[in-house]
Amino acid sequence: MPFDPALRHLIASFRKSSHWDHQLDLELLQKLWPALAGPNHTAAATTLAVHGSRVVVNGPVQIWRRQLIKLRPELLARMNEPWVAPWITEIVFTYEN
Repeated sequence: MPFDPALRHLIASFRKSSHWDHQLDLELLQKLWPALAGPNHTAAATTLAVHGSRVVVNGPVQIWRRQLIKLRPELLARMNEPWVAPWITEIVFTYEN
């Protein structure tokens, strides 16, 4: 799903604000996760953390982690869609035991 250019511009403007921080990046990714990951992966994984340009995504079991790893390039592209300039360069997948 391509993001509306006006929404992308708005997000970019907010990110330039002195009030924006990495916690807001995480919260925005968590809110957008259903649209970014799609319905098949929304229930299977959640965005846990943002460390610089690295995003940590957690799945409930190792098999989901393997499936998400296969989709890494697609998910990386989707996670960068809301922003005018891509800033996420890596996705790390973890799983619950």
